[in-house]
Amino acid sequence: MTKVNISDIIKKSVDCYDGFFKMKCHTIQYQQFDGSMSKIHQREVFVRDPTVAVLLYDENQNSVLLTEQFRVGPLENQANPWVFELPAGIVEQGEDKIVAMQREILEETGYDCKIESLIGEFYLSPGGSNEVTTIYFAQVALDKSGVHGVESENEDIKTHIVTLDKAGEMIQQGKLSVTTGLALMWLQARALSSNK
Repeated sequence: MTKVNISDIIKKSVDCYDGFFKMKCHTIQYQQFDGSMSKIHQREVFVRDPTVAVLLYDENQNSVLLTEQFRVGPLENQANPWVFELPAGIVEQGEDKIVAMQREILEETGYDCKIESLIGEFYLSPGGSNEVTTIYFAQVALDKSGVHGVESENEDIKTHIVTLDKAGEMIQQGKLSVTTGLALMWLQARALSSNK
């Protein structure tokens, strides 16, 4: 894909909503794959600061730590709003991603550990959001679960130590967030390549 000039695509932009989250409405037109120009049309985009997540893995137990908390999104699908995820959070303006991740690990799990490697950066829903999440990997001795979170942010986060086999079953049952599934697949691929 060639480099694009954003100002050639976005003809007009207005803020539709500015609250806890932000929504922008863009009037856009772009060159299509056949070389012709698209019709001028509107798209709304959910604007979020970057996020970070971490896969906490205990090699001795072959287990990972998952968080469980209330998420409003599934309610729109008449689904259970308590979702299993990776420890994660929003990167504050000007904050280093690693610093943000270590803060979130401590707040959401009670563990204090060092980030070992980058799994990757991903758009979560590029059809309607600019959110990019960076997923990290860290090894830690998982020896405690509990309820954590920052009270002033209305967080009520329960942690679970789950074997990789159980986590695989949870993927099949649709109980995990997309970032959790991606991180677990990365871990599986890492294990397969180290066994060769």
